[in-house]
Parts: sequence; structure tokens; C-alpha cells
Amino acid sequence: MASTIESQTRRSPKPTVSDESHRSPTTASEFYSLLDAVDSEFIAEQFDIGVYNEKHDFDNHLRIGAFEGINPSDSLAELAEKTDTHDQMAYMAASTFSRWTNDRDYRAVVHVLFELLHTPQLYHQRGVQRKRLERIDRAIVATDATNLTLTRSVAIPSEIHDSEVLHEIQPADGGLKLNLAARVDGEYKHPLGVTVTAGDTREPTQFDHLQSDVKVFADLDSPIRVFDRGYLDYDRFCTMKRRDEDFVTLLRSDARLDVLERVQDVEVTDEVGTRSVSDQRIELAETGEEFRRIVVGDAEGEEIQYLTTLSPAEYDPVDVVRIYTLRTLIEILFRELKQYTNVENFHSQSLNGVLFELFCTLIGYVLMEWFRRCHPLRGGVPEAIRKLRTRWNQSLPSYG
Repeated sequence: MASTIESQTRRSPKPTVSDESHRSPTTASEFYSLLDAVDSEFIAEQFDIGVYNEKHDFDNHLRIGAFEGINPSDSLAELAEKTDTHDQMAYMAASTFSRWTNDRDYRAVVHVLFELLHTPQLYHQRGVQRKRLERIDRAIVATDATNLTLTRSVAIPSEIHDSEVLHEIQPADGGLKLNLAARVDGEYKHPLGVTVTAGDTREPTQFDHLQSDVKVFADLDSPIRVFDRGYLDYDRFCTMKRRDEDFVTLLRSDARLDVLERVQDVEVTDEVGTRSVSDQRIELAETGEEFRRIVVGDAEGEEIQYLTTLSPAEYDPVDVVRIYTLRTLIEILFRELKQYTNVENFHSQSLNGVLFELFCTLIGYVLMEWFRRCHPLRGGVPEAIRKLRTRWNQSLPSYG
């Protein structure tokens, strides 16, 4: 370890973060600005990081992991070179990054992510974004899952003996499944609940875990939940209704139900054309519970059915459809993660290391969203990622 520390000192001629504090903000310093609001040292102590060595460098490790998430390297050697030339990071050898990423408890990074999501800055941002939605004064939370492919095998160790490998997930085994609850009531999307399961795990098994994560956010005490047919579960719908938890989801065309009342039948004309809309009160199958169904038809005779607990007195049928449409933002989030981050190209070959990198990538994504909120750029996420990659060391006024 002594030789590693000596190597870091010798190969890091650039100024430290504290040395640069008096300079004008750079792209790098603004990217990390929100991370500075989280006490990573306290979190490191909770997970026994640094117990055996005072120079555990956890904050720098986090910075490198988040940077790698939004600016992936082809190899650890390339990543090490970046740490030697890019501001706001101290040099870290490839072997050191690999060892620490595999050995350090990934839950420490999970803790950092959720502390980040609870910062006053992001609470304020969520409030500002929500006010921009016409006629919708509650948070919208989408739940969905996506499969992450693996480019190399991942070893799952024994819980008793870390050196004993119980199983290896091969690239052909279906990879991992990222289960996510995310706020989708504004331009900037944030993960709120995250679980990772085997690639062949059915989506509904993680639903309740994700909803529990959402409940810990003080500004999301009464969200409207939106999800697709993958979470079709009549018992869950009844439970949510009894808890006064509002939701909107799609209903299969062959769903068993009884129509109790046709509240209204109208025609709606917009840029898509003229569509028939039927607002109904129904009893779902044999549950004994009443719900609201919105049936939207088009000129070709195709119908889409929406099931909801939202009151017709507060939300007309068009509002219900608009709320559900916001669910597409979580699909955009998944697409952005796969296109612009290393979420499917991990360096690690241990499960702990892969999860460490995955949650660092989610931190990087949140930091990128914060960066583009503070410094609006045309081009959205792609342009923000490009600026972060190409103008990392430059001062902000140089690319305004």
C-alpha cells in the first residue's frame, strides 16, 4: 500500500481540489458540486472503509466511479490515465481501482446515491419542475425494469467464504435486471428506488420494494404511480386502493370486469385526430373493488384501456391519459443510460464490483442532470454528456 500511495503522489502533478478552490469554476468542479453536499467520509466509516488505512481515498474513488459512468473507458489502464490528467480527481492506478471496486461494500455507494437524492438542492429542483406541469399538482412516479447485458462473466461469491465462487453469471444468461422507480413529472428524471435482480426475474416481485424506497422522500408523500402491463396484479391494485395510493396503468383488452356506470362518453380532437373516450366505473373481476376505467378509441377501431383510482371530480379522462404518458420518461431514462453511460460495460468480474460500478454510474447520471439543470444546454442529455467529456478541464465561461 505504501508503494501505491507513493506512486499516486509521484504521478499526480496537477493541483489538488483544495488548491483549485480559488479558481473560476470548471466543468469538472460544477459536475461534482452536488456530490460535495454528501458526507462521504461518514458513509465510509459506516461500511468499514478505511478501518485499516487512513488514506482510503473513498471520496476520490467515488469521483472516479461517477466520472467513468458518464465517460466510459475501454480499459482500466485508460481510466488510470484519465485520472492523471483530468481535474477534480487524484491519480489512481488501474490495479488500485480494480481492487477497491471489487472489495469495498457496494452498499456504501448505494447510501451515497440516496443521500444525494435527499439533498435540499434536488428537493428544490423537483418542486420547481412540478410547478411547470399544467393542472397536475402531484408528483408522478413511474416504475419499470430493463435488462442489462453483460460483456463478461460475473462471479457470485459465497456469503460465508468470499473466496468461494458459488455461481458465475455468463453473458448469455440474461444479464442483470435493473428495477427502477423514478420521478417523471419534469424534464429532469431522477431514480428514487433501485433494485438489481437476476435477468430472468419477473418484474412484479420488486414492485413493493421500489414503492417503499419512494415513501422516504418527504416531497413525494402522495405521488401518482404509473406502470405498464408488466405489473398487472389485481390483488396489488386492491391493496393500493385501500391504502389511498393513486395509480394509472394499462389494462389488457380481455380483462374480466363489470361496467357499473358510464360516467361520460365524449370525443376528443387533437393533433392526433378525433378519438372516442369513455369514462366508466367498473368492478374488476371478482375482487369486489370498484375502479375507474378510461377507454380511448381511434378511427381504426383500436382501443387503449386505462385503469386508475384517480377521482373523476379532480382528473378528467384527458388528464389521466396525460399522466400515464409521462411514464415514457422512464423508458427514455433507460435508453440514455444504455446509450451514454457504462451501465452495460463494467470492468469488474465480481458481483460486488459490478454493483459498485452500477451505482457509481447512477450517481454520475444524477450529477449530469444536476449539471445541465444549472447550466442549460441545447441538445439535452447528449449535449451535456459531450460537454462533460470534451471540456472537463475548461472553465465554464469558455463554452457558454
